[in-house]
Amino acid sequence: MCGIVGYAGCDKAGPVLFDTLKRLEYRGYDSAGVAIISDGDLLVLKAAGRIADLEKSYLRGGSLGSSTGIGHTRWATHGPPTTENAHPHVSGDVAVVHNGIIQNYLELKEDLLRRGFVFRSDTDTEVLAHLIGSFYMGDLEEAVRSAVCRVEGSYAIAALARGSSRLVCARNESPLVIGIGKGANYVASDVSALLPYTRDIVRMNDGEIAVIDHERVVLRDLSGILLPLDLERVDWDVEAAERAGYPHFMLKEIHEQPRSVQETIATRVSEMDGDVRIDIGLTVDEIRALERVSIVACGTSYHAAVLAKYLYPKAAGLPVDVEVASEFQHHLLRPGTLLLSITQSGETADTLSAMKRASTFGVKRIAISNVVGSTVTRMVDETIYTRCGPEIGVAATKTFTGQLVSLILLGIKLGRGKNHLSYENSRKMLVELTRLPGQIQEVLERRDQIREIAEKYANSDRYFFIGRDYLYPIALEGALKMKEISYISAEGYPGGELKHGPLALITEGTPVVALATFGKKIQANIKEVRARGADVIAFASEGDPDISKIANTVVELPVARPVLSSVLCTVALQLLAYYTADARGLPIDKPRNLAKSVTVE
Repeated sequence: MCGIVGYAGCDKAGPVLFDTLKRLEYRGYDSAGVAIISDGDLLVLKAAGRIADLEKSYLRGGSLGSSTGIGHTRWATHGPPTTENAHPHVSGDVAVVHNGIIQNYLELKEDLLRRGFVFRSDTDTEVLAHLIGSFYMGDLEEAVRSAVCRVEGSYAIAALARGSSRLVCARNESPLVIGIGKGANYVASDVSALLPYTRDIVRMNDGEIAVIDHERVVLRDLSGILLPLDLERVDWDVEAAERAGYPHFMLKEIHEQPRSVQETIATRVSEMDGDVRIDIGLTVDEIRALERVSIVACGTSYHAAVLAKYLYPKAAGLPVDVEVASEFQHHLLRPGTLLLSITQSGETADTLSAMKRASTFGVKRIAISNVVGSTVTRMVDETIYTRCGPEIGVAATKTFTGQLVSLILLGIKLGRGKNHLSYENSRKMLVELTRLPGQIQEVLERRDQIREIAEKYANSDRYFFIGRDYLYPIALEGALKMKEISYISAEGYPGGELKHGPLALITEGTPVVALATFGKKIQANIKEVRARGADVIAFASEGDPDISKIANTVVELPVARPVLSSVLCTVALQLLAYYTADARGLPIDKPRNLAKSVTVE
């Protein structure tokens, strides 16, 4: 998730670009850049670091630039956050900024290399820049159209060419908004960047190309057919606009999960081969020689790790140890062990400390993280990035589901590498995985029902969450979310553990959330708590004929393979916690006593 801006007007482009970029910095902040037409030439400034640092370089150049330019603030997905990888990328007379993931970039890059194009970055966007540059013969709109017709994946593009005062934009599965002003027109990834300049916007749709100058905006589809401008008046304030109109970042980020899961999967799934295309820093022989996996993590990331404890023995024949990083006590990691750390920020102090203690054992180390170039990535042999973009809300939402999906991908990779998982089973899992973003959207459409449940039990002083197998770690995560943002005491348990003590706390009307999307044993646990007076809220698969007979309330979720239903249940529990906290009038994005990243032990 990155931020794109563009300006075509009568004022100097530089100050407008930097102001709008700063308003999008919550979308990415590891590098930034601008491209401006200066005296007919193409001026490109870019650097790793914050936008303010780049702005100083621009100001040192005096009153550079004309009234046309594009800018970008980056959240790295392909390539580390370096100046070389920062956008814009240039090919000949063309400069391009891009948000999204080009799935067939390797194939395109090989073709471009054969044709003599030179690459200076590790990004998929440079492929797009060279592709547009290869088609550019003076008509930038036609060059962009020809290029995107060869691209597979998601993109929001803004491009300009030396000697021109026009911007050309295109969109597919990544947001792009055009702002209509007086004597100036704009483009941005989010409305929030544009509000100081205009409140009249046009939201681009997939498969559309726009040509923008200071006088007008022309919108066409990929076949060249002229389209009407569907003008919308925005009445949000700037703060609400940064949240895309959602009352809290947490709710916005919950609703971003179809997109973030799609980004995590993109380019990594080969349904035809029944395999996963991720580099884990191990040769084929090293994968075959693996004997076990040890995982260290904290908090929400620990709950994701517990999922692997259930999945990897089945998928890859590998036993799994999971330890809270602050309690990591391995004095011996034997050869044949893969050490995996999971940390959203890549800076979690306890996890980093555990990885340092394990560095002397000579085992292969990999990480799952959301932040390119973070400390953990420099301590391991390879990193699997979750590609979720910045997460502003303190309570993890999209980064947790990104971790779950990354762990599933890794499990399939290991299973195929060890010849434990058959081609046919792997292929079926991957096909179902590609359906997951759409199924998450179906869960989000149950939000009104989940809101009603949350409001009903908002004044409870205790919640229980129960699940079995893959859904036990999700019960833990559901309880943590309820504690974090609603301040209600909540506990997560394996369903069978209730009778070993926790039943003593079940009283009349106690809400018990049962994750019941698969398996019959959980139904016996539901009956146990119902017999003690609990109100059972069951999250079950659509069409379950039995669950409504034993639960007080049933929320139906899409039918999915058990390990994938863990992701669907997660999204439902995030909504439950969010609406509970909202009903209690609490500061959801900044819960008391908590920080987004724990950087001290």
